Amino acid sequence: MIQTMKLSRLANDLGLALETHLAQALQREAAAIAASLVETLATPPGGPHQHPWQQTGTLHDSIETEITATEAIIASTDPVALIQEHGTTTIPPRPSFGPLAALAAPGIAHRIGEAALHALIGD
Repeated sequence: MIQTMKLSRLANDLGLALETHLAQALQREAAAIAASLVETLATPPGGPHQHPWQQTGTLHDSIETEITATEAIIASTDPVALIQEHGTTTIPPRPSFGPLAALAAPGIAHRIGEAALHALIGD
């Protein structure tokens, strides 16, 4: 009975360590993606603009991140973001979110995997 309790406690401790490491890794990755997205959308209002979605800075300022222990949502609160990302019948798509996510995904998966490994080996 004592061994079972020790194993149960060990499993619980390991689960908590894994959850903590993964949550911290997810938070770091989400912050990095949000910062990259903001940088992509950044141009000072009134400055030179080769991209019409940068003219007011509103899209840049609308980026928000919501993070839980198991997921991260990086989104814009501005409805124009959806139009810019997917386009309309008269406006061509000018994606920012999709290409950035696709580019970042392999590195994110690798770093979150490393966080899981470090939790398992006790780093």
